[in-house]
Amino acid sequence: MFERLIARLSTEPAAPPSAERVQRRQLAVAALLVEAVHADRHADVAERDAVASLLGEHFGLPEDEAERLVALAEGRFAAALDDWIFANAVRRGFDHDERVEVLGMVWEVVYSDGRLAAFEMELLQRLSDALGVDPASAETARARAFARTGLRDPDTESDA
Repeated sequence: MFERLIARLSTEPAAPPSAERVQRRQLAVAALLVEAVHADRHADVAERDAVASLLGEHFGLPEDEAERLVALAEGRFAAALDDWIFANAVRRGFDHDERVEVLGMVWEVVYSDGRLAAFEMELLQRLSDALGVDPASAETARARAFARTGLRDPDTESDA
């Protein structure tokens, strides 16, 4: 069943949105978040937990369904020859505001371990372009994600 789901990521159905289309959208977003987890070559539990939490929150999924979606996305991401198939699916399947929200979710994942690696920054810059998100909207998504993490910016803190 999921093999068919992956195969259809590159095609749009002629019918109105169905449960299958909703699942494809969820899988595409989950795969992008999983890619962010692996971008710095240091996947940890906090980042994986952030992915499941964000998917559950964004799509209204119970915890066990969000975990299954993460596991499926991890398998599909590892098997994909072209990981940008997921970015293309999101670009085609989501409007601009939704793509900005997805980009913000990716930012939350990379910030979830408390640091930003150069590979992660490069991924986010490429992903912004691939999703068709303008620089101002991308920066807004980044700033919102940073604020949601509760991290502090050491460059803006004073030595009081």
